[in-house]
Amino acid sequence: MYYLMKFLTLLDAYRLAILSALFGALLLFGFINWIYNPYRKQNKKLRKCTSGIRSYPARTAYYAAGLPADYRRQWRSFVNCGTDKPALIFEFIPKRKRMVGVYPFVAIAVAMTLYIAVFAAVRTDFTYLVIQAAFWFAFALIMIANKAIERRYLRISKHIFAEFVSQLSVATPRKPATVAEDTVKEIKKLNKGEVNDAAVGKASELLHEKGLEEERTVEEQQKLNLALNGLLQAYAKNAQHKPV
Repeated sequence: MYYLMKFLTLLDAYRLAILSALFGALLLFGFINWIYNPYRKQNKKLRKCTSGIRSYPARTAYYAAGLPADYRRQWRSFVNCGTDKPALIFEFIPKRKRMVGVYPFVAIAVAMTLYIAVFAAVRTDFTYLVIQAAFWFAFALIMIANKAIERRYLRISKHIFAEFVSQLSVATPRKPATVAEDTVKEIKKLNKGEVNDAAVGKASELLHEKGLEEERTVEEQQKLNLALNGLLQAYAKNAQHKPV
């Protein structure tokens, strides 16, 4: 008991220096957690891969070997499945932003809590209780800021990942089946608007741009014919209602 009282008396005697150090350590704890970004290495690798694919599309496989482990597995799935749409395979994987310096913070919190004992046993100074409230209020603000920073890191990482997938899509050769599917979608989109001479002309340009001479399966040709027939029927219907 004697040694405990002596220890509490020392805490009271050097309160200014000790409390200042505890608050400084709390701010350091917050700063370290704010700058900790679980996506830092991943973002660096994704940016490097995206830049390489943009500059040298033919070496996509080489740059993909430098992807983070999670995305290398997705790359292998993409290569093996045979699709030409990376967005169907690649999926963003979120990371948990763990707390850094938990044990040092526990020591800081315990040291701060000891001043309640100082208040009770050594000096009945209500400033100690106010300081306690200020400490935990500051801690709450640090955690709120940390959560906001975590969401910001997540948004940035998702944007970098989206750029990678977009660039990979550009570098991936399109397959005839995908070209035909996209052509049908574009023609159907034209059919939803006003079907006039400009729309029909746009459909004609679209067919030539996508490769009118390319071979298609029977099913692909049927879908294309249905889309074109629907467009031409809408064009003929609009032409009948035009004033002469």
